[in-house]
Amino acid sequence: MLISNTTLRKLELEGNCLGPECAYAFGRALQTNKTLKYLDLESNQLTSDGTTNGGVSDLFKFLPKNKTLISLNLANNQMNESCGEEFNQQLS
Repeated sequence: MLISNTTLRKLELEGNCLGPECAYAFGRALQTNKTLKYLDLESNQLTSDGTTNGGVSDLFKFLPKNKTLISLNLANNQMNESCGEEFNQQLS
């Protein structure tokens, strides 16, 4: 729904145990979504308790295509230093 959404500006999904596949899906949606400005994905096990970074890696790859998102909260998802490095690489 986020791909075709034209009205939603803020989405708070803190603490829903969404997992790595959802991180990938959000990335895909954010590359085409033109209205969402705030996305809160805090405490959603996006890295499967730090064992796999695949979902957030894909999310980071899609982020540069989004020009409207101004706030993304990924706190408490047990992301390691390699996630931070990849985030910086994709957005620089």
